[in-house]
Amino acid sequence: WAPGTLTVYNGSATSGNEVNFTGASGKIEIRQTLSGDVVQTLTSPSSGITLTSLGVITVTMTDEQTTAIQPGEYKYDLQVTLAGGTVKTYTYGSLTVQADTTAN
Repeated sequence: WAPGTLTVYNGSATSGNEVNFTGASGKIEIRQTLSGDVVQTLTSPSSGITLTSLGVITVTMTDEQTTAIQPGEYKYDLQVTLAGGTVKTYTYGSLTVQADTTAN
């Protein structure tokens, strides 16, 4: 897992148009299928997702969170509940977890 940072804008991607995430909360669910069981959840502010007032979303996973996911193909999305209650999906995709190749 490589940590990632995403900056979200209202309209054009220029300074001053960043989404203000003050009072918002973020959540990522990782599943093998869209309707399958959740194998890992990341949340803000203390479990892998950080949101800032300047529109920046940073996602990280600890070694423990990563090793809890078995090798395979997964789906994920990042949803943010804004201060007013609106839920927005800012990114989604596929995730491949591979087993170690080198024997210890």
